[in-house]
Amino acid sequence: MDYDKKKVVILGGGYAGLMTAVTLQKKVHPSRIEIYLVNKNDYHYFTTKVHEAGAGTVNPESIKLPIQELIDSKRVTFIQDEVTGLDIERKRVICKNQTLSYDYVVVGIGGTPKTFNIRGLEEHAFFLFNWEGTYRLRKHIEEKFQEFSRLRTGKLNLVIGGTGFTGMEFIHELTNSIPMLCKRFKVVPNDVNIIVVEPNQGILQGFPEAIVSDAVNSLRKTIIEYKVGLQVRSVEDRKVILEDGTEIPTDTFIWAGGVMGNPLLDGLGFELLDGRVKLNEFCEVPGCHDVFVIGDASVSLNEKGKPYPPTAQIAIQQGQYCAYNMAMKIYGQPAKPFHYIHRGTVMSLGKGNATGTVYDHHISGHFAALMKWMIEMRYCFMLGGLPLVRKQWKN
Repeated sequence: MDYDKKKVVILGGGYAGLMTAVTLQKKVHPSRIEIYLVNKNDYHYFTTKVHEAGAGTVNPESIKLPIQELIDSKRVTFIQDEVTGLDIERKRVICKNQTLSYDYVVVGIGGTPKTFNIRGLEEHAFFLFNWEGTYRLRKHIEEKFQEFSRLRTGKLNLVIGGTGFTGMEFIHELTNSIPMLCKRFKVVPNDVNIIVVEPNQGILQGFPEAIVSDAVNSLRKTIIEYKVGLQVRSVEDRKVILEDGTEIPTDTFIWAGGVMGNPLLDGLGFELLDGRVKLNEFCEVPGCHDVFVIGDASVSLNEKGKPYPPTAQIAIQQGQYCAYNMAMKIYGQPAKPFHYIHRGTVMSLGKGNATGTVYDHHISGHFAALMKWMIEMRYCFMLGGLPLVRKQWKN
């Protein structure tokens, strides 16, 4: 029997988009579907490990995976291109080098860093956001240590804005990295200052008390200067200016102020919350049953109507569900609504140490670090089976 093949175009090779492609290639017979995956770069990277790459505690190349090695190229056509727009009415995706038509489109293009309209932030800050940014940060920090070793004047100030999940992981990773950098470039450790700026009165706003307590206890072992309850007013070429007028001399300002939606989705008539598209219970844009938005570009609400935080965990589950939903549509079956299973949160506190909750049970220390590693290996198994697990284990 000849079927009318449906064309599915997946935008973005992050956790959400890639998991959609990998799951969809298994769920729907090739006679029923054509799958296209569009991504700006030819690689996927572990966003949960960018803090390590940025601080220099892991090789940046170790957190990159070639997309062609993760998909079945007989089932999924990979297109390296940059998405520049969506034409919902004509069912087209506009890219830099081509235009693609679709029957179903999955928008997993990720978000953008929250900048809160801080003057000079985009021009002068480093962002813990993507692989390219963290790679530039790593090289920049090494260059600053090398330069300081040569000039030996003043202090080498490394300033971090934000103490959310990513910021906290990076702070711990950087404190592990600095002794190695000092030894490598012959810099006196007391000449290096880590300065953390947080607009709230405490760290990790909104996280469980047990996680906050573990993080605070861990930070007490470090020599870090905190400026809490102060917002960043502006960032200039060689200084950060706080709202009380304090000026911190630095040309290394790392911003970890959170994520908002992708501006590509503005002006399409979608209902937005903090720039992220509000979805119905099927991960669809309400009123557009052929348009799915998943990952950091979207927001799903829990049973109380509150948004789930944008994490890798929910992006992976959305990708799996999205593939299931489309399979049900193609085979003419009703789909069950998306149900997010929150298995917990585990935060790295440096090498061999972590804190978190797993199914509402608090874990910490070496055991929590082991659990974080196991979570990463589980994702690798879902993505590429045992061969990918073995490859990452070696890394």
